[in-house]
Amino acid sequence: MEQLGVMIRKWEYDTGGCYYNVSKRNLNKQLKTLHKKLKKYFPVFIEYSVEKDKTSNKYHSHLMIHHENNQKRIFEILMKFIGGNEWKKRKIGLEVYEECNGKYGFIHVQDVIHHELYRSYINKYGELNTLF
Repeated sequence: MEQLGVMIRKWEYDTGGCYYNVSKRNLNKQLKTLHKKLKKYFPVFIEYSVEKDKTSNKYHSHLMIHHENNQKRIFEILMKFIGGNEWKKRKIGLEVYEECNGKYGFIHVQDVIHHELYRSYINKYGELNTLF
């Protein structure tokens, strides 16, 4: 199975049109919904953790998506998940990321080469959850 490393930062809009970051509970719920949408098309399982930012009271999540060569479809579903319309490549140091900015969030994706190291990175602050 192939692995993708994903970081998701989600937000919602209030009645006045201002955006705010979702709570930890809401983010967990949305990740379970994302898993259901992915699972509808092909076998997949996700390891994830929801973290609080160091400097603010906002949450984001790190995921490791295990799939069988369905990367194009995963990118389409992730793009719909945040209301985005295009992917861009971004190079930071030696790493190359695929990024998508959307109406409801921000995602960046990278290929996971050393899945044990990435799993320990995900698990640095919170517990690691798995969805089958």
